[in-house]
This record gives sequence, structure tokens and C-alpha cells, in this order.
Amino acid sequence: VDIAICGGLLIIYRAIRTFNKTDLTTAFANARDIVRFESWLGLPFEDDLQAFLLDHPTLIKMLNHYYIWFHFPAAIGLLLWLYLWHSDRYHGFRNLMAFSTFTGLIIHLLFPLAPPRMMDGFVDTMSRFGPNIYPDNPLEGAANQIAAMPSLHFAWAMIVAIAVIAVLDSGWRWLIVIHPILMTLSIIATANHWWIDAAAAGLLVVAGIALWRMLTSWVGDRRWSWTVMRFEPTDGISRLENLANERRYEPAERQAD
Repeated sequence: VDIAICGGLLIIYRAIRTFNKTDLTTAFANARDIVRFESWLGLPFEDDLQAFLLDHPTLIKMLNHYYIWFHFPAAIGLLLWLYLWHSDRYHGFRNLMAFSTFTGLIIHLLFPLAPPRMMDGFVDTMSRFGPNIYPDNPLEGAANQIAAMPSLHFAWAMIVAIAVIAVLDSGWRWLIVIHPILMTLSIIATANHWWIDAAAAGLLVVAGIALWRMLTSWVGDRRWSWTVMRFEPTDGISRLENLANERRYEPAERQAD
């Protein structure tokens, strides 16, 4: 199931990359709309934050590396940790991550958005200070460079923090809050996202949690049965599975009768 989920998300990502990779006109128009919206809110602070951090090259380089090395590794590490040591909590957080990723990819398709580093007034810190993971031509490479909203970097970091806080009992668990804070700082400082991209990702995660709670409340102690293609009580599924196993090992002549 997990391999199927990962494979499905990868296929969707590749499809979206193919569909809107050349939609740069719309992506830049949407970026200008984002700038106007943030200005209307009185919160267009990305350029000021980056200007301050550019005076500290070491800090910028650290944030560049954080953007790269604490995205996939942290998410994969969380799932492995839950699967191996907290299996009862694994499926819920795996589903939350899959929902946030899938929904985010659909939004990327419907709302292509150029990141700040492609706009005048911003510096592509990864290109200037390294390490640079994106080609200069946004139409090249495997990554979709006009998929700024929502920020999956922040969504995954937020899920990691929520999972650790929910699973552990130690007071030290609250230190994990540093992770989404640093990720927010890194995505803005590197000019890979607008701050509103992180806000949209946060709302997406909260919506996913709300939907999951509604679903689990409705499902109760039932589980999905692929045999009858509907939710069945746990004991009902056990009976169906036992019946299927009995028929599988039943002698051929008895099945014929």
C-alpha cells in the first residue's frame, strides 16, 4: 500500500510537471497577484528578511542546506520511526502526509506560482552561495519550479512536528517546533517561497487533520474490505478473510461440489 501511494504521488507529480512546466506567463502573473495581496495585508516582508540575512553569508549557507537536507530526510525519518516503533500511529500520519502532498500537487496544477527568486528584487541564494539544486532554466530538470503554493517543505515540517508532539510524552518533544520554524525561515530566506505559501500549507495540514477526524468518527471500528468494497466491522472482515482462506485451501473436488 505504501509503495502504491508513493508511486501514485510520483506519477501525479510527473504529470503536473508535464502539464504546466511551460506555463510561466501564468506563474509570473500569479506571483504579481501574491505581491499585491501581501501588500494589501501590509505584510510583504520577504525582501526585507532576505536583505538582512544576505549580510550574514554563513547563515544563508546554513539555511540553504537546511532547505535541502531537512525536507525529504526528515519526512522519511518520521515515517520510518512511526512504522518501526509506533505502528499504531503510523497510518494516520502517513495518510495526513499523503493527503497534504496530493492536494498540494493539485493546487500546483491549478495555480502555478513563480517563487520570489524568479522575481526582480530577490536573490537566488542557492545559486549564489550553493548548493544549487535547480537548473537556471526553469523549464529544465525534474523539479517543478513554478509550484510555490502551497509549500510542501513547510507542510511536511509541520506534520513532523505534530507527529512528534502527539506521540511522545517527554517535555523535550516541544523542541521539534524548531523544525518548522527553521524551515519557514529557510524557504523565505532562500527566496523559494512567499510567506503566504507556508500559511497555505499550514491551512492544508489543518484541513487534513479535520477531515481525518471526521472520517474516523464516521468509520468507527470498521475497516475497509476489498472483498465487498465497503467498510465492514472488524469482526466481519475477519470472518470474510477466514472464509476466503478456507476456500483457497479447499480441495478442488469439494469446490466443484
